[in-house]
Parts: sequence; structure tokens; C-alpha cells
Amino acid sequence: AMTSAYTKNRSNGKFVGRVDELSNGQSKKFTLRRGGRDFEAMLINCQGNFFAYTNSCPHVGLTLDWVDNQFFTVDSRYLMCANHGAVFEPSTGECVWGPCVGATLQSLTLNIEGGQIFARYPGINEES
Repeated sequence: AMTSAYTKNRSNGKFVGRVDELSNGQSKKFTLRRGGRDFEAMLINCQGNFFAYTNSCPHVGLTLDWVDNQFFTVDSRYLMCANHGAVFEPSTGECVWGPCVGATLQSLTLNIEGGQIFARYPGINEES
């Protein structure tokens, strides 16, 4: 019984922020554990919608932000990798310009409840 209660509590994912914390074009970093390791990820607000991706460029696997937590382009329209200038669509994570065009950032599943945002890897504790 303890196991199922634990799983149920975990299914929302990890609390990573509140909706009122980020305005359009803002981001916040967090870590998510998988397979005993902590992976860096980012929560972003793009035109009032929230998305989350692991902070790893599909080009060479480096983190995207050179200046800490700087993911958006100046006009807040795209995400950009500081290493080699790959540009990503914030709503899909797809690279639209740069060395890894067509590749995608690893997206994370978000659950928003009562203004709180929870993140998890897709496919883990997925409820039908």
C-alpha cells in the first residue's frame, strides 16, 4: 500500500516553479533526476504558455546557456544555444536554424495545478 501511495504522489512530477514567477520570454533552471543522476533542465514561458526541456543541445550535448539562465533570444521569440548559435522554436524545441536543424530538445511533461508547475520525464508514471 505504501508503494502505490508513493507512486501516486510522484505522478505529478517535481515542483519546479509557479506560473506567476515567469513572464513571457523568461526562463528558470531546475534539475530532474533520472537513473540516479541529476540532469539540468529549463522551464520557459513563451507567450503565456509553459514548456520545459533538458538543458542539453542536440548538436554536441553542451548546455545551451553560456550566461547562466540565458536561453531566449533578445526578442524573446526563440531559444538559442550560446555555443554554436543553434536556434530553437520554444513551443516545440525544434531547431530551426544552426548546426542541428531538424533536431529537437528533449521535452519534459508539465502538469500545472493551482498555479504550481510540476515537471517529469515523459513516459514515466504516465496515466492514461
